[in-house]
Amino acid sequence: MSTYLTKGIILKKSDLREVDQLFSIYTEHHGKVSAIGRGTKKMVSKLNGQLSYFGIIYLMLARGKVYDHVAAAEMVINFSSVTTNLKKIVLASFALELVDKLTKLEEPDSRIFSLLSKYLESINEHDFKDDEWEIIRQAFVVKLLALLGFDPPTQVINQPKKLDHFLHQQLDVQLNSDKFLHRIKPLTTG
Repeated sequence: MSTYLTKGIILKKSDLREVDQLFSIYTEHHGKVSAIGRGTKKMVSKLNGQLSYFGIIYLMLARGKVYDHVAAAEMVINFSSVTTNLKKIVLASFALELVDKLTKLEEPDSRIFSLLSKYLESINEHDFKDDEWEIIRQAFVVKLLALLGFDPPTQVINQPKKLDHFLHQQLDVQLNSDKFLHRIKPLTTG
């Protein structure tokens, strides 16, 4: 079984069997990968604390027949401020879910990794004014769509409702984070 090292951002976790988890990870050089974390649900697992949302993780992954396997992980950048603020949690979760839904497995694009890293870093480091939250989210959506070849028309870019409609046309499914975005919108539109 060959292994590879890469930086990654956890997009999604799901339970697999009794103590394992399946991770969707956007990596710097390999794009989105699916990897199994053996025993990661156990409290005593060495990987448990390292495989968290809202951080950049240095990973050793082993190639598998169907899924890769997490052999080692170390959190190198922890965006811990995100977890202390509801608006930050919702906006960061939105970005993770959006990247997970719009990208395909093993189609590397380091620009997407960089965009997601900078977005999370920006949310982590700043306490934006209420009217700035929507602008930050819109900018992320526009840049991500452009990187994926779905350039929004000019008349859509600066209008949140039209941009959201355009985004939903590109998605096959409704985002789980949408219901939370709508709940914090009164808080984010000034």
